[in-house]
This record gives sequence, structure tokens and C-alpha cells, in this order.
Amino acid sequence: MARGFGSVQPKQRSSRKSASQKLQKKQTDSQQRSTEIREEIENFLEQDRHKNPEQHTLAWLAGVYNPLGEGAEDNARLLEADEEEWLFLAKEIGWLQVEDELDAIYFTAPPPNFDPAQADWYIRPDLTTWLEEPQLLGEAIARYPISAELMRAAIARYTKPLGWNAQKIEAFIRETTGRPSTEMAIADCTIVLLELGRL
Repeated sequence: MARGFGSVQPKQRSSRKSASQKLQKKQTDSQQRSTEIREEIENFLEQDRHKNPEQHTLAWLAGVYNPLGEGAEDNARLLEADEEEWLFLAKEIGWLQVEDELDAIYFTAPPPNFDPAQADWYIRPDLTTWLEEPQLLGEAIARYPISAELMRAAIARYTKPLGWNAQKIEAFIRETTGRPSTEMAIADCTIVLLELGRL
């Protein structure tokens, strides 16, 4: 029996189906191959770490190697407010050589074991002006407090282009924080700098 105009021949339907199936198979094969390649790389790095532990330790100390990989930060603990404020001010006073202060830290584990159970936030030394090896963020905050002098210098960098005198700066600080500049804490300075950045 003859088919009408525009009807699809059975061969054409099966060829469309097989093309779709071929595409899905290629995608599945590609994903499997990507997974295999990633596993091969991880195995190679693990073997190399056991053969040359000192090189991996040196790379970690330089701040350019994270044994936990890029995905480690996805499972990292959230930063506390005082850590975020310290990082912001450390960038503002020139201790961190980054546009975004969060680029100067990474979630990693220390050598020689690089045990993920010991992982925490570390400051990368290659993005700082004073560290020679990664340091726990919490330890850095305790060892390197940001002095009132450094906070005032950061505020001065913002207010100089505005042409403000000392009285205008003091009035702005009091208005913003509710306290004089001599009593400013890190959190107050952060607020002042953020407000100045909006002007």
C-alpha cells in the first residue's frame, strides 16, 4: 500500500534514533574518558608525591601547590567575620598583593602528610609582602595584628584625593562608627573604608 506525501519512511526514523544514540554514546564515552584521565593524573601525582615528597613540600611552602585540589574550598568552613575583616584590611594596607583579598587564601593541608583532616584556611606566601611560607589564617591574625597607625594610613589614602583635612576625617569616622578614631577597632576601620569607597 502506498504511503501519503510527507510520511516518514521507517529507515529514516531508525537512522534519526541511531544518530541520537550515537551522540549519547559519544558523550558517555567522553565523560568516562575524562574521569579516567583525571584518575590517572591523581594517581600519578600521588605516586610522585611519595617518590619526591620534598619537592611537593617545597611547592606547598611556596604557596603554589594545594594537595587537596581546587575543589577543596567547596567543603571548607566558612570564614568568620573577624577573619574577613582582617583580610580586607591586610589588602588595604598592602600586605596582600591581590585585588580580591579572598584570592590570597586557600583551603589546604600542611606537609608532610597533607592530611585532609588537618585542612584549614592558609594565606599564600606568594601573594603577600611578608610571608615566606603558608600560614594558618587564624595564626596570622594573632601574630600580625593591624595597628591603629596602619588603619589610619589606609583611611588617609582614601581621603587624600577628597582633599579632607584632619577635622573632616575625624567627623566622618565619628559619624560612621559612633566613636573617635583613637578608639577604632578593626571592624570600625572596615566600615569606614567601605563607606569611603562608596564616595
